[in-house]
Amino acid sequence: VCHIATDNYQGGKLAGEAMVKLLGESGGKVAVLHYPDVESCQLRVQGFTEVVEAHNAKPDAGKIDVVTTLNGQGAREAGFAAAKDAIEAHPDLAALFAINDPSALGARAALEASGKADQVRIIGFDGAIEGKQAILNGQIVCDPIQFPDRMGQTTIDMISKYFEGEDVPPEVLIPSSLYYKA
Repeated sequence: VCHIATDNYQGGKLAGEAMVKLLGESGGKVAVLHYPDVESCQLRVQGFTEVVEAHNAKPDAGKIDVVTTLNGQGAREAGFAAAKDAIEAHPDLAALFAINDPSALGARAALEASGKADQVRIIGFDGAIEGKQAILNGQIVCDPIQFPDRMGQTTIDMISKYFEGEDVPPEVLIPSSLYYKA
C-alpha cells in the first residue's frame, strides 16, 4: 500500500556534491563501486553521476573523470577486490564513491594494502555505525546517511492512517543527510 524508504537518488546527489567539494577545482579520476542489481544503488549512482556531470559542464571546473564503475556487490570482500582492480588500472586515482559502507570499508582495506590510503579519498553511503566510526577515524571522508528511526516512525504513521481509512501515498522517501567528521 505504501513503501517507506531512503531517498537514494537525493542521497546520491549529496555524494556527488561531496565529491565536487572534495576534488574542488583540481578535479581528478574517480572510481565508483556500484551494485547494479539493486534499485537503491542504481538511484544512488544516478544522483551521483548527474551532479558530477553538471559540475563537469561548467567551463572553469576541474574535470571529475569517472574512469571506472565496478561491481562492489555491496560487500566488504567484493569492495576490496573492485577497489584493488581500480587502483591497479588507474594508479593516479584521486577518489572513490562506494554505494554503501561495507564496500567503502573493503575499498579502504584495499587502499591500505596498496599503500594508496593517503592518495585516494572515499565517499561512502549508509551511516552504519562502522561507517560512521571510519569517518570519525578519517578513513572515509563522508556518507550520505539514512535514518531508520524516521523510516520506522513514518511506517507506523502510514499504517495507522491506512487503518483509520485515510489515503496514504504509494511511496514516502526519507531524505539523506551528509555525515562528516566535523
